[in-house]
Amino acid sequence: MANYNVQITNGSGSENMKKGTYSVTVTANGYDATSLSPTSYTAGESAGSGTFTVSANGVLTLIFNETGAEGGTPVTSGSVIMTDSAGTTEYGSAVTIDASGQAVFNNVPYGSATPYVLYFVQKATDDGHNLYEGVITVNMSSAAQTEYVVNSPIAAQSFTLTDANYSGLPIADGTITFTGE
Repeated sequence: MANYNVQITNGSGSENMKKGTYSVTVTANGYDATSLSPTSYTAGESAGSGTFTVSANGVLTLIFNETGAEGGTPVTSGSVIMTDSAGTTEYGSAVTIDASGQAVFNNVPYGSATPYVLYFVQKATDDGHNLYEGVITVNMSSAAQTEYVVNSPIAAQSFTLTDANYSGLPIADGTITFTGE
């Protein structure tokens, strides 16, 4: 029986194969080769395809705080999700940001020679902080990694309410209601 080494790029690869049943193994940096499923493939006389899964084994801890560095005042709740580089396609489920500002992603891919680039979008934050705008990019280069993300504190906003007919005359008693995010 023949042996085939199929190069996988961006999740896909192809090879012309003789008809037969093959045992399958995988080598992928940052992934647990023993988690491959399925471990066999049968090639037919006509074109075919197979879908295989393998589990990553890295751990990424994102820490959300006011400074984006160790020691900053933490965000106390919220959520974050893994996405594509544009932040539009979501992968998996959102992870909760705990009371110490940490969101732990288990089973993420990493690359020791070439870092695996991962992307995240913060979906929610606590009432005292602004949401991180944009996509968070992480170069995952080791099996366990910690990255810090800045969530600026909310800022005080001041308002005045004056009479429209008498310039500068303050309104003695009233309420302005703001509805939005």
